[in-house]
Amino acid sequence: MKRLSFLFFMLLACAIFACEAMAAKKVAVYAEGEISKATKSVVCSSVLARLSGNKDYMVFERNSAFVNALDKEQDYQTSGDVPEKEIRAVAQRMGVDYVIVVNTVVSGDDQCHMSARMIDLVSGEIIKTVNLKREYTGTDVISSMANNLAYRLLNNSSK
Repeated sequence: MKRLSFLFFMLLACAIFACEAMAAKKVAVYAEGEISKATKSVVCSSVLARLSGNKDYMVFERNSAFVNALDKEQDYQTSGDVPEKEIRAVAQRMGVDYVIVVNTVVSGDDQCHMSARMIDLVSGEIIKTVNLKREYTGTDVISSMANNLAYRLLNNSSK
């Protein structure tokens, strides 16, 4: 009887763990803007670090195929040239459900403007957007802003 109870509880625990893992949203991060490639890497790394600690999201590495797919998504958002059917195919090929796009601009008056949006790749819907502005003194500011943006995108009580 004890063995049967133990086996039942083990199976139940495995089923619960599997359901939680399957419920996680698959997300990729893309940085853009008027900043260097190295700074874009800092932005991506900071957002990915914040995402990796969140059990509701599974993080996927950005690669050239993903960047090309995202460019098509952005073209769809602005021009409507890419049909919805193709967007769904892109999401399936890339294995992600959502993309976090972070745009960073350091203006001439040393102000850093950073905005992020979470896009549902299947529907094209923008789930949430966040904007920040701070004085730019170096990459530490960029990293801190990207971390804060990710937190605010993922936090349900944040606006």
